[in-house]
Amino acid sequence: MQLVVTVLMVGMIWTVHVVHYDLFPLVGADSWDAYEHAHVDRIGKVLFGPWLIEGLCVLVLLLAHPTRMRIAALISAFLMLFILIDTAAFSAPAHGVLLNHWDQSTYDRLMTVNLVRAWLWTAKGAVAVWMMVEVMRTRIASDD
Repeated sequence: MQLVVTVLMVGMIWTVHVVHYDLFPLVGADSWDAYEHAHVDRIGKVLFGPWLIEGLCVLVLLLAHPTRMRIAALISAFLMLFILIDTAAFSAPAHGVLLNHWDQSTYDRLMTVNLVRAWLWTAKGAVAVWMMVEVMRTRIASDD
């Protein structure tokens, strides 16, 4: 479950970064406010479920912490923590400014912090793949 949700989030964050955010400057001042409000509302609805499931998966892995995956679970948790900090401290406030009006410097900061967030999600995806490989390796070894 975690691998699926994490890979979904990796795809979503890169899509938002490369498609949605990259197109922001093309919206135009007359349409900006309505566009940004719709973007924040819609993307929030799309991302809420996967974020919630991802967070629950991280908690389960930390609490269950199978010995063979303890390090991977901790790395995954720290990556999630950094993603949440990036979102709360930088991305959400940037969108707060952009909800009021278009601001090029705020947009530039959003692009930078979102790129960091995209790479954090990508690293989290790699850790999820690592954990799945470990699970499969253990199952194969136990079948022998």
